[in-house]
Order: sequence, then C-alpha cells, then structure tokens
Amino acid sequence: MRDHYAVLQVSRDADPEVIEKAYRVLARKRHPDVHAGDEAAHEAMVALNEAYAVLSDPRRRAAYDATLGRRLPVSEVARIFWESGLVGLYRRYAR
Repeated sequence: MRDHYAVLQVSRDADPEVIEKAYRVLARKRHPDVHAGDEAAHEAMVALNEAYAVLSDPRRRAAYDATLGRRLPVSEVARIFWESGLVGLYRRYAR
C-alpha cells in the first residue's frame, strides 16, 4: 500500500489547503501531457490522483489514517511484554 502523504509530499497533519496545493503543483509537474509517452509519468499521475482522492475527502482520510500503523513507545512495549509475555506483546501490537 502506498503512503498517500509521501506521494503528495505533505505531512500527516497537513491542512486540506496544503494537500490541494501540493496536488496541483505535483500534477502540473508530472502530468502525462507534459511527458508524452512516458509510462512512469502516467503511473505517477495515477498515484497522485489516488492520494488526492483519499486525502481530500475528510471521511476517507480518517479511514485511511486509521489504517496506518500505530507505533507504541518503547516504555509501553516493555510494560506489555513484562505483564503479558511475548504473546501479549504480539496480540497488542498486531491490532
């Protein structure tokens, strides 16, 4: 799965206006009409369109953000391991 934020080169807490501006700038740069016959430009534009479609819609963006992996701090991982053993750590982190 592609990281839509990386495709649009914005941070995960970017405002909708920043996302739209980044999309417009990158679409102008990578548009297949500018790079006629370049398959990589076509693929880049497809990725840009997909990323913008997800991140420009608040409901789709919230659902996408929920699918991103949540990293636990080391102290939390150590506590879970201590209390539950390796199986507990796996169950908690695999969610």
